[in-house]
Amino acid sequence: MDKGNGGGGGFFAGFLIGAVVGGAAAVLLAQEETRDRLAGKAREASNYAMGATDDLRGKVSDVTSQWQSSVSELYERGRQVVESARANIDAAVAEGRATAEQTRDDLQRKAEE
Repeated sequence: MDKGNGGGGGFFAGFLIGAVVGGAAAVLLAQEETRDRLAGKAREASNYAMGATDDLRGKVSDVTSQWQSSVSELYERGRQVVESARANIDAAVAEGRATAEQTRDDLQRKAEE
């Protein structure tokens, strides 16, 4: 009978050891799965961030190009306005000189008479 009781105790001890080893293996595997899942999610997040960064970079580039184009157009219009004003002022000065010379000549003729 001792053999029967000893065999049952051995079976129970083996069962417990197997349960502990199986539980430890399950925890280790679950942790590896969790690590793999987290690493996968981290890769997804990284890819998403890279894509968003590329999209943002493209949008900023487009806006910058449009802004530079607008600034160039405004500069050109401003330059044309200044040139037009300068031409008008030069014409007015030339007309004023001509009128002044005409008036001076008229006054000199009247003074000589």
